[in-house]
Amino acid sequence: MRPGELTNLDRVTATIVNRKSGIGLYHYNKLTYLVEFLFIKNFGKRLSGEKFIKYPHGPVIANYHKQIEKLCGHSIFSVDLKELRKKRSFEDSEKAKVSIQKTGTTEEYLYPTSIVQDFIYGVVDKYGEYSTDELERIVYSTAPVINYKNSLFKKVTGGYVLVGDCITMKDYKNPITEGRKRALEHLEKYPTVNWKQQKELIREFAPLENLRPQHDP
Repeated sequence: MRPGELTNLDRVTATIVNRKSGIGLYHYNKLTYLVEFLFIKNFGKRLSGEKFIKYPHGPVIANYHKQIEKLCGHSIFSVDLKELRKKRSFEDSEKAKVSIQKTGTTEEYLYPTSIVQDFIYGVVDKYGEYSTDELERIVYSTAPVINYKNSLFKKVTGGYVLVGDCITMKDYKNPITEGRKRALEHLEKYPTVNWKQQKELIREFAPLENLRPQHDP
């Protein structure tokens, strides 16, 4: 793969699939959304930068079919492309489920910062086993989706959830998120810092026990 061909979104989804191989399209999209939103809540900054299109059952990655196909083309994912390309209702039922499997090379393309990897794994572990109905309820209780629903420009299908009047980044900036962001930026700049030093650095800026996926409906 050529340098720069893989985006932050690709690395986030590769990390999700590495943790939960066999994930379906519904959970693939909703967990990616929750990772992004909870990262904003915990760090006060964006991770993948994805805006997420509003569908009737909640936010989805824009052009997620093409994004998955691209990662299949690089052997990062294994997917039945014939099933992926079929028109279907956006559900994750066992009958219609498109299974996204990790491959022997998936681990080579994870999000490179260990703390971010652990954060993504935490979101997958916490929300990955929820049913589609439960996951939909959680997603619909998040501030960006609520703001979108209350927007004068809302659509049943279409329109972006993580932009403009749906999410104001300054609402997620406070001493704790600013501290975590500074620590994370330092770790991304100096990736060779060992895990013990990383934990000490995080403690310096914010309590480590608070560095976890949190969502308050």
